[in-house]
Amino acid sequence: MPEGSNIGHMRQLKKFAITHYAAGEFVILRSAFIDSLSGTKWFTPEKFPDQTVVINLADAKRLLCELKKSIGYIEAGIEHPAGKIIE
Repeated sequence: MPEGSNIGHMRQLKKFAITHYAAGEFVILRSAFIDSLSGTKWFTPEKFPDQTVVINLADAKRLLCELKKSIGYIEAGIEHPAGKIIE
């Protein structure tokens, strides 16, 4: 793999758990990750720490909407035109 390549060492969500706090209007997401190329013989995977993040209600709704949109595109076989992360 060429030096500086970003093909590996990307976090892939392996497990997650969600809870919420209605009074504070936020979601708590606990997540565990593996290296995206784990299991590849020629690649030494990086270990990533588990994370817990708080997502406010408005951002949780936006995240859900974007996930649904991406899932629909994937299921329809439609690639993102830019092939990169949308912010």
